[in-house]
Amino acid sequence: MLRTGLIAALALLLLPASASAAAPGAASVALTGCTPKERTAAFEARMDQISGAVRMKLRYSLEARKPRRVWHRVAAPELGSWRAASTETTRFISERRVTQLTGPTYYRALVRFRWIDEDGDVIARARARSHACWQPDHRPNLKLRELSFEGKGSYVALVANTGLSPSGDFDLEITGLPPIVVPELAPGEERLIEAAGPECAPGTPVTATADPLDLIDERNERDNAVTRRCPSARAS
Repeated sequence: MLRTGLIAALALLLLPASASAAAPGAASVALTGCTPKERTAAFEARMDQISGAVRMKLRYSLEARKPRRVWHRVAAPELGSWRAASTETTRFISERRVTQLTGPTYYRALVRFRWIDEDGDVIARARARSHACWQPDHRPNLKLRELSFEGKGSYVALVANTGLSPSGDFDLEITGLPPIVVPELAPGEERLIEAAGPECAPGTPVTATADPLDLIDERNERDNAVTRRCPSARAS
């Protein structure tokens, strides 16, 4: 029993000491750019050399959180794997940029830092998180603003793209008429679409619908249609 205890104690002495936490201020990461129009975010990580270390390493991860959800890690190929500073460096600065972000989501960087001695052992470690970058929902959004009746069998629909990306071509369908192909709408653009067909009966509901088959991935699918009643005949 005594021999077994001595062997176990010797084994513990031979194990490398566990890494300690780095001193406050030795490592940090900052959000240096947040550009929703370009769907990008930029970060800068810094770490200072500490006594006993000959190498410094850091690794970025990207975390995301949708409104009313929790933070979780997401893929970001631009961040790569562990990055190491040269042995002569007293301060290691690493700048990274992520692209093609989607919303509505908050994004932040998590950076892990390691200080390594001449034997290759990690003697200190730290982690830090940046402030968050908000990315709105970048998808297009087709919205039917109005449907009017301009005469016997004449219809005019006002459709807009209230989203942040071009819509692409889409169909516009008006009750009783064949679909109309509408050319792409840019973000913020609206257009009057005229159509002719059979005259509707007074009081009959007529609906105009943009993208009736939901072929376009939109921010909101609930505002694609508007319904109006066909007006009564005007007195001569």
